[in-house]
Amino acid sequence: MNIVEKIKKSWWVIISIIPFLNGFGFVYIGLKNNNRYWVLEGVMYEVPWLFSIILAENGAILDVMTGIASIVMLVSIIRSIWLAIKLADVYDNEDKYTVRPTAINNHNNPQQNEGSSSSFICCLCIIVIFVAFGLVAIIL
Repeated sequence: MNIVEKIKKSWWVIISIIPFLNGFGFVYIGLKNNNRYWVLEGVMYEVPWLFSIILAENGAILDVMTGIASIVMLVSIIRSIWLAIKLADVYDNEDKYTVRPTAINNHNNPQQNEGSSSSFICCLCIIVIFVAFGLVAIIL
């Protein structure tokens, strides 16, 4: 795959740079590749912005939530670039990753995707960070 096609398939990374929209790129690529962990990750990147909008009346909490949202946006930018690089590798090696029909019935012993556990752990860490910052904001 040439560089122009890679750029065309990686346009969603630009969305992660835009405040208030940084998670929608992950939602898009997760839906496109049928990966629910990327969709969940995208939703979690949007949560601080949603809380910032909802809590706009309270100045102290708004400052904390905007700070958290800015940090999460930075994480979203780094993560989206990292994911775009990984997907470019997949696009280069499509033959390696293509599922081919086999004559053997493997329905009794499905294999686990090795990348799914790390995505789940990443999403879980983000949730824990949001809860921790939320508790700190409520206490202060």
